[in-house]
Amino acid sequence: MKLIKLSALLLSAVLLQGCAGLFIAGAATTASVVTDNRTMKEQLTDKNISLEATGLANKAPYQYNMRVSAVTYNGKTLLMGQAKNNQLNQDFEKQIKSLNGVNTVYNQIRVRPLLTFTQINNDSWITTKVKSSLLAKSELNGIKISVFTEAQEVFLVGFVTEEQGNITAEVARNIKGVKEVIKAFEYGQGGSVEKE
Repeated sequence: MKLIKLSALLLSAVLLQGCAGLFIAGAATTASVVTDNRTMKEQLTDKNISLEATGLANKAPYQYNMRVSAVTYNGKTLLMGQAKNNQLNQDFEKQIKSLNGVNTVYNQIRVRPLLTFTQINNDSWITTKVKSSLLAKSELNGIKISVFTEAQEVFLVGFVTEEQGNITAEVARNIKGVKEVIKAFEYGQGGSVEKE
């Protein structure tokens, strides 16, 4: 009975993930689930880490003092957003490092005032333009690349070859309104975060 419940849960997770990809970026990304080299267990662990980080950001003392997005691949967690002061930023990073399954934290949280609603909308528009431009690149067909924008800084995350990573960064760099591109790609076994 437990095996049936576990199988149903895993199947639901796969189906929901496929629907999200279809909804966000169209048919071109529906095959991206196949290109993810993580096991289903690793994907669920990574998703849980990201959800825990987001949940932590919505609790005292971080709530209203930080705005954080988190994405995790293979236990490597990228933190993006803003913190009102450096102490909050450091404390938050320490909390994330202590989460089960976290191997490395790339803290890209900027100490600055939190973004306004207008700035958040502008970032959403930049993300949309980057994603749309990436869909037009035949060299990237079937590749799952996540795009996040914070204060006009574009973060690119996913499993790619070095060539695909360079193409992706070049596309993002040429979008109007982008101040900086940060590649947080997984190349083979390694992973890195580098500014362009």
